[in-house]
Amino acid sequence: VGREISVKNVESRKTVASERDHYTDSIFGEVKKKLNAYKKTESYVQYLKQSIASAKETLGELTQIYVARPDVDIVRNLVDDVSVRQDLRIILGGLIAESDGLTVDYTFDKKLRQERDKFEMMLAAMSNDQK
Repeated sequence: VGREISVKNVESRKTVASERDHYTDSIFGEVKKKLNAYKKTESYVQYLKQSIASAKETLGELTQIYVARPDVDIVRNLVDDVSVRQDLRIILGGLIAESDGLTVDYTFDKKLRQERDKFEMMLAAMSNDQK
């Protein structure tokens, strides 16, 4: 009887973890959709401008800016004397700026990854509290 209860507890935990993963994927999938819609707005161009300004403030003179393919021409129109190149790692938008080997990452990819990590840590802590 004790073994059956133990097996059922393990199965229950697996089901809860699977459901939690499903909901997390669903939530962050919706965020990605909203980001894709946002990238079609003038506010996104302003975000890119602000990111460039912040990068210059942090790094000084920029030597390279990396962006997703759809953003190359947009960013080229925002900067002078800075090389703008596509980076296949940037999918959701934003930019990575570089100067003398130092970089700052203002990509949505990084921000979303960080938020998802925090969210998953919070969920894990909540499930540990319920044990």
